[in-house]
Amino acid sequence: MEEATMTQEAFEEQRLIMYYQPVVSTRDGSAPGQGIAPCQGVIGFEALIRMVHPQRGILGPAAFANALDHPRLARRIGCFVLDAVLTQGEQWHRDGFPLRMSMNISARHLLDPEFLNDMRAALAAHPDLAPEMCEIEVTETAPMLDFPTAQETLRACNNLGLRIALDDFGTGSASLSYLQKLPAQTIKVDQSFVRDILNDPRDFAIVAGITTTANMLGLEVVAEGVETVGHLQLLKTLDCHAMQGYLFSKPMPAGEVPGWLKSFNILNYNNNLTPLPEGLCRI
Repeated sequence: MEEATMTQEAFEEQRLIMYYQPVVSTRDGSAPGQGIAPCQGVIGFEALIRMVHPQRGILGPAAFANALDHPRLARRIGCFVLDAVLTQGEQWHRDGFPLRMSMNISARHLLDPEFLNDMRAALAAHPDLAPEMCEIEVTETAPMLDFPTAQETLRACNNLGLRIALDDFGTGSASLSYLQKLPAQTIKVDQSFVRDILNDPRDFAIVAGITTTANMLGLEVVAEGVETVGHLQLLKTLDCHAMQGYLFSKPMPAGEVPGWLKSFNILNYNNNLTPLPEGLCRI
């Protein structure tokens, strides 16, 4: 209740804001499977909600995650996120930055009978941002609560032109069946597996298996939690070329994105790779 009250007050006082973390491609500056020219190897940005607290400063979603799926708040905050992210994406497109905009959708909002109407209204209000440049990220929570509704809703989103990403992939028991049954275009490999692939053969095997399976299915794979050049280099050997993590940038306010884009070039990373130790690429 305290968390929900804090979040409701922040929402009503307009103290919820969006930060943006880049998703990059290591394919020498070209985004995998995309028909548009990326910004020097940048595929797009994931929008991440933050709270401006009067005493505690900027809070990440871990401080109020439960409230984001609260029955009283989920749809209201979800609509705020849709409008904020699409407004920002539309502005960046007008400024010459053709970036994919990814946004997290709570389970309760996705399963809400009004979700598709909310999505259609948001797209109609931002006609300068093509639906195919928008991606909604969902975890296994919503499908586990009501699989038929989640499946039907996601198919309708695809019909609107939206991309679907399965977030935190690999952390739930139903992941492989979801690949078969849910209409996703992107898989985001959870950072809990990616972070230790340089040292833990089991995590390496999991990431290798997910990447191989996804590539065979024609799905884009995004590795989360990429923190070092070693991670980047090993992931490239697994044919995983889309990445997200602190190696490239922490989440940043929208105002910092244009400057970051102008200074970023994936070639600065690709050109500084060194040979991997023998045996590191073997499971």
